[in-house]
Amino acid sequence: MDQPAAAPDPALYMSCSECRAPMREKYFSMNERPICAKCCPKYARSIKRTDGPGAIWRVGLRGALVAVVGAVALVVVIKFLPPLRVLLLIPIGYYIGKRMMSALDGYSTRRYQYLAVTLTYLCFVIGFTIPAIGAEREARNRRVENRAKMQRTLATETDAIREELAAVNAQHGNSADPLSGVGSRSEEHAAATPRKAVQPDIGPGLGLAFVLLLFSPVFGVMRFGIMASAMGVLALGYALYQAWKQTDGQGMLLDLSGPFRVGQGPIPAR
Repeated sequence: MDQPAAAPDPALYMSCSECRAPMREKYFSMNERPICAKCCPKYARSIKRTDGPGAIWRVGLRGALVAVVGAVALVVVIKFLPPLRVLLLIPIGYYIGKRMMSALDGYSTRRYQYLAVTLTYLCFVIGFTIPAIGAEREARNRRVENRAKMQRTLATETDAIREELAAVNAQHGNSADPLSGVGSRSEEHAAATPRKAVQPDIGPGLGLAFVLLLFSPVFGVMRFGIMASAMGVLALGYALYQAWKQTDGQGMLLDLSGPFRVGQGPIPAR
């Protein structure tokens, strides 16, 4: 037959390290500190919210939402007020880290710091790349329009010269096309000259394109002189530092175990 459990020794007791309540039957161990059953759920929830299933996706989603808002703000500011973009960098890093830390109830681990820095930098990459692509497209369209205008201008000048020479030749009784000889000689010369193979413009390789994309925030802040470039690079670095700092768990590691009977387990009773 099973023997009944021994009654706890009333002389043994422990005090909860959180609320100082006396414990005479059982206790939990939190980082080698005794805590009572009333204080235990708070730490259990923090551990579950940080290390439980899907925790990193839940926390990362909250940080990503702030990063999306920051990227949109960067795109708008760069398009309409480019010099003010430096003022947005630090708040973006700060609020991404702050939002993630609030989802963690103040208990963070190193992986969340890496995630906060990554989300902050991705926000900067997107925020600086989209305006750069738009500016490059507008510049390309302007070049095409200017080239077309130049070609039309040259054609108009050629027609005017042809008409003037035709009028002069008509006065002298010569009806031949005054530019036909020049055109024939030009065509004969072009036909006699061997053509070189035209190499297609394939642009930068994938590796170089990736590097340019990766460093687009750095290139984006280096457009307004030396002082502004230095301030922009410093702002980028400090924004990443804020994302890292706001998700810093101060090296705290939550190790919860128990319950244990008072007088047994890893912590001795008094």
